[in-house]
Parts: sequence; structure tokens; C-alpha cells
Amino acid sequence: MAYQVSIFLENKTGHFERVTRVLRANKINIRSMTLTHTASGWGILNLLVDQPERAKEALQENGLSAALRQVLVFGMDDHPGGLDEILLQLAKAGLNFLNAYGRVLEDGKKALLIVDVEDYEAALELVAQNDLLPLGDEVVYGN
Repeated sequence: MAYQVSIFLENKTGHFERVTRVLRANKINIRSMTLTHTASGWGILNLLVDQPERAKEALQENGLSAALRQVLVFGMDDHPGGLDEILLQLAKAGLNFLNAYGRVLEDGKKALLIVDVEDYEAALELVAQNDLLPLGDEVVYGN
């Protein structure tokens, strides 16, 4: 079961770097990320890292607001239309998501689609009913 680390950050110089410094010091590798601006000068940084539990603890120990969220991760072909193909399957299954981002695993061959959903258990059941199985941790985290 995959997790993303979500960090609430003030939009000020050095705040993002503070996160990367903590992860670097703890030898935690960022596999994919998305940074979204919200209202009033704040944002949410979502990270897919190779050690999510350890990342959350290290960030919190350094005074950062970090939380783990379960995400669904699907494999897709890395070619024009690969994203469209997996999105058509997810739409057919009725899956709606709050946030999504990707990661190329092997250029021209395989990529990942990371999907953040409101109700993880319901989404997992929905995709399973449609023979869409999320990938295992060894693929997601690259261990």
C-alpha cells in the first residue's frame, strides 16, 4: 500500500529547501512530487518518497507539518496516449480523484500515475471490481 507525504508549507523563500534538507540528511529519496499553491500564501507539497513513514517522522521532528495519505498507484505505458489509456480505464471504473501526478520509470516503456482519492478503501474496491490493481511498494518506491 503506497503513501504520499503531504507537507503544509508557507510560500516563502527557503521553506521548500528546508524539506529537502531534512530528507537529504535522512537519506530519503524523492521519487515524484507536486507542489500546489493554496490561499493566503500557503501550499501543499505532496511527495512520493522511498521511505514515507521515516520521512514523515523526520519532517515532524524538524518542526514541519507532515502527514501520510494512502494513494493508489497505477502502471501505464510511457508513450503518447499512455496516460489517456489509463485515465479511460479509471473513468470507466467510476474513480474520481483529488490530485494526481506521474513518474517515468523507464523512458519509452513504463510510467506511474499516482492518484490521491478522498476515500481510499472505497476507491480500492472500485478499481478491484474493474480489474485495475494498484502497483506494489517495490515498484512504487523503487526499492
